[in-house]
Amino acid sequence: MIATIVPIRPAVLTDLSVICDLIAQLGYPVHRDVLRVMLEELLGDPRHVVLVAEEPEHGVVAMIDLSCRPVLRLQGWIGTIEELVVKRGLCGRGVGDRLIQYAKGLAAERGWVRLETMVARKRESNRRNFPFARGFVAAEAVTYRPGRLEGRQGPPSLYQERSHPGGRDGP
Repeated sequence: MIATIVPIRPAVLTDLSVICDLIAQLGYPVHRDVLRVMLEELLGDPRHVVLVAEEPEHGVVAMIDLSCRPVLRLQGWIGTIEELVVKRGLCGRGVGDRLIQYAKGLAAERGWVRLETMVARKRESNRRNFPFARGFVAAEAVTYRPGRLEGRQGPPSLYQERSHPGGRDGP
């Protein structure tokens, strides 16, 4: 891996187009107007940090989105890496590493008791052990979520979700 010193800065609304492209690269449908409203909200909320890595020759090449929340059982605040994505063709140059290190420093600076991320098993970064190689450990937990929340269907999932551990819809 080639180490790259790439400047990291807070995202701004004018980064919307490239952020749309990066979200689409993750495989999610992008609704530009909705994403714009969400980005505006995140940029104005101190519990969220959206950062981009920008190279002079390529422009914005990566993004990381962090959120934090208080957790009673841990008696402190935890940070979550919500998204981390590097433009296709520019992976393996150290940009993702730099964003992770920046996030770890930010977590320490803010006194968070934990920094975590959730990565789908089928995601390429997981198959390459990207989180493990950056000091993350696998938690002994399973994420459960309702298929619909209050009658609203969320964005389509990239991965098949099962309503029962055996893949059946019932007990």
